Order: sequence, then C-alpha cells, then structure tokens
Amino acid sequence: MVERHPKAVRRRILTMLYERYLENPLEMLSPTDLLEDGTLTRGDLAGNIHYLYDRKLIELVMGYNPLMFSAARLTPDGVDLVENPYLFNLRFPDGITGLEGGLEAVPLLVEQLVQEADFAAHDGENRRCLLRDVQYLRDELARPPHRWRHHVIATVLSWLEEYVKGPDTEMPSLVELKGALERARELD
Repeated sequence: MVERHPKAVRRRILTMLYERYLENPLEMLSPTDLLEDGTLTRGDLAGNIHYLYDRKLIELVMGYNPLMFSAARLTPDGVDLVENPYLFNLRFPDGITGLEGGLEAVPLLVEQLVQEADFAAHDGENRRCLLRDVQYLRDELARPPHRWRHHVIATVLSWLEEYVKGPDTEMPSLVELKGALERARELD
C-alpha cells in the first residue's frame, strides 16, 4: 500500500463514518469495519482516530486495548464538516497520497502560509499588509482551479516574496505553494 498523508487517512475515516451515519445515525463503526475495504491499515487508525477524537469530530468507545478503540461515530461537528465541501477539502484535501504535493496540496499549503504569515516577524502597517495579501491569495485560491486568475495569483505571490527578503522572515510554504501552482498551470 502506498504511504498516505495523514490528512488523506483522516478524510477517509471521516467519509466512512459519514456514510454510516447517513445509513443509521446511532450505529458506530469498529476498527474491523474501517479496515474492511482495504483503504486503511491498522497503523493508519490509532493516531489518526485519536486526532479526530481530540478535534471533537468523532466520538469513541474505548475498549481494553488503550491504543485501539472499540467503536467510533461522527459528532455533529464532524457531520457539519463533511457536509461543507469547501471546509472539508480545506482541512482534509482530497488526493494527497504522500508528503509530496501537487494541486491537491494547495489548500494545505495556503493554510500553512496563513500560519507562517501570522507568526512572521513584521509589525505595524507591514504586518497588516502581509496578512491582507495572504488573505487575498487565500480568497483567490478558494475558487475552483479552472476559475483561478493566474495573473492575479502571480502578482500576489510576488508581493509576498517581498516580505521574505529579510533575514528573520521565513515562509517555507510560499516556495512549495509556488511550485504546486506552477505545476498546476503547466497542466492547463
């Protein structure tokens, strides 16, 4: 089995639990149920299921084995997340298979860029402009890829590059995002 990105594993778990929720909202899935179709491994479950539980997206029934659970189901917050395609794709992008990225990695990279900008060593007007530019890029990339205005994206990326010229300012996801967007543009 190909190594899968944790967000892809979590997306699959949430999707399976959602499908079961629609069939019967009171029924829970066991680890065996989640492993049944072969898309997940036992190693995928332990850490990812507890992450989703800690985020209050699922409920767990714990058994005697502390690392494993007996059953799981979606919480109302989990249902709301899965039913909101934009937010679901943003938090758990579809199609990520490894730690490399492509077009499917863009939402994740944008969110990393938002965090990096938030912690950047800028203050005052410079900080406000940086955060506003990152939000502008985020809004543009929230559109479906076929509606992206590549000239706008390129312009905003060039603005953002100006902020990382200083020695204490790093935004590594900016470079990765540029690469993913260039690959996406080549596929057009």
